[in-house]
Amino acid sequence: MLPLLSEKELVRLEDLLITYGNDYSVLNLAELNGFFTALASSPITVTPEHWLPAVAGGKVPKFKKPAHEEAYTALMLRYASQVAEQLSDDVDHFEPLFEENEGEQGSVIVMEEWCFGYMRGTQIAGWTELPPEQDQLLKAISLHGLEDNFELLDQMSEEDIQACVPQVVEAARELFRYFNKLH
Repeated sequence: MLPLLSEKELVRLEDLLITYGNDYSVLNLAELNGFFTALASSPITVTPEHWLPAVAGGKVPKFKKPAHEEAYTALMLRYASQVAEQLSDDVDHFEPLFEENEGEQGSVIVMEEWCFGYMRGTQIAGWTELPPEQDQLLKAISLHGLEDNFELLDQMSEEDIQACVPQVVEAARELFRYFNKLH
C-alpha cells in the first residue's frame, strides 16, 4: 500500500497538471479524481501506459526538467492507487472530490469537473452498453459530465443541481459495486 498523498503533494500534482496541461487535458484534482474513480470502477483494467497520455490530452507532455516528469508520473500513479484503495476499502463512505464555490446561499458543490473526469475515464476504459439500472446510474453522472447536456443544465435551478449531488455520489458507489461483483 502506497502512502496517501500529502496536501503538499496534491498541490504539486495540481501545479503539474496546470503547467503541462492544454485544452484537452485534465487540469485539476477534481477532474483527476473522477477519472481515477471511473478507472478503478471499470470492468476493464486500463494500464498507466494508456491513461497517462489521456490525462495529458492525448500524449505525455514534453517536460522541462526530468524532475518534473518523475514527480508527475510518480504522483499520478500514487493518486490513481489512492482513489482505487479508497473505493475498495470502504465504498460505502467513498466521497468524490467535488469542488466547492461560495454562492449567495453559502457553499455550493460543483460536480462538473469531477463528472467530466469520470466520463473521460469511461471513454478511455471503453465501457460498453450497461444494463438499464447501471445505465441510469451513469446518466446521473453524465448529466453533469458531457457537453451535450449543457443545455439541460442551463435550465436547472441551483437547487435542482445541488439535489443531484447525492445521486452522483451514490451512482459512483453503485457502479463500483456493480463492476466489482463481476470480478
